[in-house]
Amino acid sequence: MIDEHRQDLAAEYALGALDPEATLAFEALLANDRELKALADSLRETAAALAHDAPAQLPPPELRERILARVRAEASTPASTSQPMTQANAPTQSSGGGNLLPWALAAGFAISTAAFWVERGQLQQDRDALLQDRKEWQARDTLAKVKIATLSAQVEAYAKASAVIVWDPERQRGVLKLANIPQPASGKDYQLWVIDPKYPQPVSGGIVTVDAGGLAHVFFEPKKPISKSDKFAISVEPAGGMPEPTGPIVLLSSN
Repeated sequence: MIDEHRQDLAAEYALGALDPEATLAFEALLANDRELKALADSLRETAAALAHDAPAQLPPPELRERILARVRAEASTPASTSQPMTQANAPTQSSGGGNLLPWALAAGFAISTAAFWVERGQLQQDRDALLQDRKEWQARDTLAKVKIATLSAQVEAYAKASAVIVWDPERQRGVLKLANIPQPASGKDYQLWVIDPKYPQPVSGGIVTVDAGGLAHVFFEPKKPISKSDKFAISVEPAGGMPEPTGPIVLLSSN
């Protein structure tokens, strides 16, 4: 896909608006980019068609008078040096009876390229809308697959505790949020467990560290693949954790 900068260069190149150095640099790009060359050729053909179809005409009389007035004013200033207008640099009239004004070509080409930019802008808007729709559907699909579990206290000391787990079975990872959790005793840690009927023992989800305010926000990945997460639990274990639960379960999900 051609980026916007190169598309702009292609339009300026077709219009002949690039300076010689920029023209050479752009033509070097064309030699190695077939898609860009096709775009530039198409725009140049459009410009040529406009030049051919544009009616040959002289500038409006009022424009001619304004130009002549400007020339007379500049010629009358002391700093200017008047030069006789030779036949070589005098305006010449075409055999068709008029001059094809560069500004007429530019105006016609501008109409054509404006349609090009509008179409490109619309395509970009459509693409962005489709991407947004896809993100929303992906989000809905993800929400439909995740499991949200609330853990309740199994011990009176944790009656005010709040614990929620969001588990993504497809990605095999989850997040645990805790609040109002008392600090574990010295030499102890909280450990998260995932209960899967496939295994005889709960699968460790790792150590859970609670801050001084009794809060925790932990991302976890079980030590083994989980097929069905029936329940989640948090126990108090020796510091560093254990391969299977040995201490009291203080929080447990109901489903």
